[in-house]
Amino acid sequence: MRVEKLEGEKEVIKSKYTERDLNAELNFYLSDKFMQDLFLLDEISLEEYRKIRRENIKKFRPILSELML
Repeated sequence: MRVEKLEGEKEVIKSKYTERDLNAELNFYLSDKFMQDLFLLDEISLEEYRKIRRENIKKFRPILSELML
């Protein structure tokens, strides 16, 4: 096995999240988990779950919300 040293620097962009961002992420997760439980218990339909989830994504704006819509 041959090991080579790589020269050069790779720029790493670090994202800074505020406490507000992290709270929104947590609130979305908890809300979504609650809605999943209601769906699994047949308390709400799949259409209702999807509708509520879309509204929660718009409201809480989780970090990856662009991928969820």
